Amino acid sequence: MDDRAIDGIFLGCLDNLPPVVDMRWGVRDEATDDHMTTDLCMREIENCQRLSMGPNFVTFLGQKYGYRPIPTIIDGKEFRMIHDTLGLMSQDTSLLDRWYREDTNAVPSVFVLQPISSVLVNFNNKRAPKLQAADQATWWDTLDKLQKMLRKAANTLYISKRIDHEAMHNYMMSVTEREVINGILKVPNTRNHCLAYIRQINAVDMTNLKEVSKFIDTLGRTVDIEAQKLLTDLRDVRLVQKIEASNSVKYTINWCGKEGLAVKYHQDYLKEFTAHFYKHITRLVDRAMRKEDLSSQGHIVTEILQHLQAGKNSVSTFQGREYELDRIKNYIMSKSVEPFVLHGKGGCGKTSLLAKAASMMVVWSPKGTKPILTLRFLGTTPDSSSVVPMLTSVCQQIMYNYMMPWEGIPDDLIPLIAFTKRLLTKITYEQPLYIFLDSVDQLSGPSDANKLTWLPTRIPDNVKIVISSASEGKPKNTICSKKC
Repeated sequence: MDDRAIDGIFLGCLDNLPPVVDMRWGVRDEATDDHMTTDLCMREIENCQRLSMGPNFVTFLGQKYGYRPIPTIIDGKEFRMIHDTLGLMSQDTSLLDRWYREDTNAVPSVFVLQPISSVLVNFNNKRAPKLQAADQATWWDTLDKLQKMLRKAANTLYISKRIDHEAMHNYMMSVTEREVINGILKVPNTRNHCLAYIRQINAVDMTNLKEVSKFIDTLGRTVDIEAQKLLTDLRDVRLVQKIEASNSVKYTINWCGKEGLAVKYHQDYLKEFTAHFYKHITRLVDRAMRKEDLSSQGHIVTEILQHLQAGKNSVSTFQGREYELDRIKNYIMSKSVEPFVLHGKGGCGKTSLLAKAASMMVVWSPKGTKPILTLRFLGTTPDSSSVVPMLTSVCQQIMYNYMMPWEGIPDDLIPLIAFTKRLLTKITYEQPLYIFLDSVDQLSGPSDANKLTWLPTRIPDNVKIVISSASEGKPKNTICSKKC
């Protein structure tokens, strides 16, 4: 999370919030069927970059360039050039026609690689293992043929200067290279987020191809020269030019025994590698935490973010209530010095209404100002369930935006209430403050906190407070009753 994201959270911005992501292990068969494996890998890298404060990408590159899929989507004009080029080479293009279908809904049109099971119906049929095995074998043979056709045509078009190097390379590239491109080569700050480990195995025993193919790209009974050239350019040229030397290390070892690598032969290498990995991963984590956790900043960021995410979720399903929104808008734009209270029976929509109104502060605040939104859904987190931690976090958020030191916030309720009231008098026109507190009846604390004795009855200029509370029958103990 960068400084701009932190500032946005303290301001109470509901846009571009880091989402809560359920990271999944492995790739389902359905993803392979729909050729979504590469896209899934790229999305996971994006998730890590968006969510991780510290290390978010580590690459381990040896001597294997890896799996090279064919493009899932090809530009219509480019596909036709490939098709025509293969025709001029007297190549049978029926395989391309069978597996790529034109999508004319796209503008410009594209050709889309069809799901495997749409042609080979038993590819995912686990109930018929023999039929499944036969279709899977057919697919991998078909893929090999499609790879050769597309690469040959793309290379010819590149040599004749009808497509550029990037377009040509798209047909040659491995998933590993795409991951390194997105995880390191395109990243502006690799120093705080990326590590690279490179391993070179010398004296490889090429007579044991079964074991060798685990470490080196092979083609038939020989090394895949094309894949090795692509790997060399990625690993030894572009990667080392991009990543800092302190974040990269290269190991050179010898092939030993039948398996090439074994603990009994390479204990020193493995110990050095694991020690280096642990040391540098923890270094990046510690660096991120020191930057993020300035005193209690890390904790308050998490607290604010949880409430902003809850508000965003509520707003996503909100509809109607124009009359109530107009009343809140009129209050926000007025010179009222009293809080605005939404009250009603449980389930009448107070929380969603409050969240929607909070999301409108950038629109409703005066032009040229930089509004600060302090949003809390009380009772949903430990720090929003009782008065003292709730008021403390509100004060911290306000003080961050006004660049005040966090020292001096009282721990006891009475002086904390007085401190909060004094803090509100420092709010300026240029940075108006909007405090939205949902379900104040859920607060617990000393002196019967739900009587709202902690809430100012008169608020200073440039501050507006909107609260919600459940009420049965005629409301009691409300300050400025505006029924929802």
